[in-house]
Amino acid sequence: MKTKVYIFTFVFFLSAVLYYLIGFKKSKEEYKIESTTVTRGDLLLTVRATGTAIPKNRLEIKPPIAGRVEFILVAEGNLVGKGKILAWISSTERAALLDAARAKGTEELKKWEDFYKPTPVISPLRGLVIVSNISPGQTVTQQDILFVLSDTLMVQAKVDETDLSKIKIGQNANILVDSFSNESIRAKVKHIGYEAVIENNVTMYNVDLELNLIPSYLRSGMSITVDFIISEEKDVLLVSNDFIKRKNGKGIVLIKNKETLEETNVEIGDSDDQNTAVISGLVEGDFVYRKKKIQENKKNTSGGPFSSPKLPKR
Repeated sequence: MKTKVYIFTFVFFLSAVLYYLIGFKKSKEEYKIESTTVTRGDLLLTVRATGTAIPKNRLEIKPPIAGRVEFILVAEGNLVGKGKILAWISSTERAALLDAARAKGTEELKKWEDFYKPTPVISPLRGLVIVSNISPGQTVTQQDILFVLSDTLMVQAKVDETDLSKIKIGQNANILVDSFSNESIRAKVKHIGYEAVIENNVTMYNVDLELNLIPSYLRSGMSITVDFIISEEKDVLLVSNDFIKRKNGKGIVLIKNKETLEETNVEIGDSDDQNTAVISGLVEGDFVYRKKKIQENKKNTSGGPFSSPKLPKR
């Protein structure tokens, strides 16, 4: 019986010691005070999406007749006008006739070349040659694609359905070509798709954007990062998000009153990933504070766990 009492007493004592040690360790948790200043700057609120550069009007040029390609007058990257001759093609009959005349000599060949003219391949619009699929001497059918023309390049972004309500016709956006990420280009929303596109089990919608300026390096198929501009505020007061709390649509910050910190309400606006706009309650240059919990491993030398933290000097 005494043995059971001793065991119970020992277990109780050990539990009390552990509780004290753990409790004392927790009491070593303290707060350090950090501060930042209220600054003035611009606040840009955006929705990000990925996109691709595509032709606004992509036109495939097929030959008017089956036959043999004699001359090619344009190359990829050339800008051609409407009605421009892109290539000359001999019909199958003309090609056979010229081959037979060539065997009889130069004069016979020239006679039939002048008498039986080749057929031109004509551009139906003004645009950029983005694909050329033929070579001189190549035999083609009327189903073969000789050239692909694009009148202008645009950007097609894929927007998650949860963000679609934030996108409007005429809305501005900034785009970055992933391979030229240092150059931002302004664009505008021209069309929002009506039919969903499912990618990786996520419902997306195509949004077409027209570029204000098409850079010379932009190519069809390039990957694009699109930032749709939801709001853009210029020259506003800004506070780091880490130093402000939101409650019931209001902002709460810590300010210094003599040697203590006290909460004060401020009127706030939009926030981006880093800052929140302050409409009233603070002025540029004000200091705001926050308490950040730290864990001390050393013996407490600040006067005990209930002592007040010291405020940093400005």
